[in-house]
Amino acid sequence: MASSFVNQIPAIVHLVQMLRPSTVLDIGKGFGKYGFLTHEYAGINNTKKLDPSRSMKEQSSISIDAVEVDADLMLPHLSQFYNKVYFDNVLEIYPSLPKYDLILMIDIIEHIEKPGALEMLKQFIRQGSSVIVATPRQFFAQELYESEFERHVSHWSKNDFTAIGYVNVRYINEGAIYLLTAEPIIIRGFGNRLIDKIRRIARAIKNEL
Repeated sequence: MASSFVNQIPAIVHLVQMLRPSTVLDIGKGFGKYGFLTHEYAGINNTKKLDPSRSMKEQSSISIDAVEVDADLMLPHLSQFYNKVYFDNVLEIYPSLPKYDLILMIDIIEHIEKPGALEMLKQFIRQGSSVIVATPRQFFAQELYESEFERHVSHWSKNDFTAIGYVNVRYINEGAIYLLTAEPIIIRGFGNRLIDKIRRIARAIKNEL
């Protein structure tokens, strides 16, 4: 998807910060905002002076690749964030991709048929990658940017991911953010447990005081 739900950005960036990956694969990177935000909030050392003659990716501790199937989204600014952009269908190339610490699938999985997507996720988890999946909570038809790749073809819930590995989820309005890992992992400030909700409410109240 070229764009995605704006209200989920803080939760996804928080997850990336807590997971501290060295290598990231951004599947269906759209306009590239998560490449930019990953460098800004998790890869750039903010105690050192920036070098305006070098790109963000050259000054970041995180190496980010991307996969994009839509030629209309191969935009020139992406070279600032991504080391390599694979222009292909991810279902056809994922078996040959290197192992990444973190896989981002932000509002993209609903554009992929379930059987192929599930097999791909299983391989990522077997390899030891963490996977962040963001997707709508309810299915809805979509036509955007006059692009065939923007159509929704599948709907996902927590039950779809439980056979793959450990699943943690946070619901934000119309969207759901899933963290898929091989082993249980607790991220402070993320999740749908009662204690997680209480902590978020407490922080929101504190910020209003």
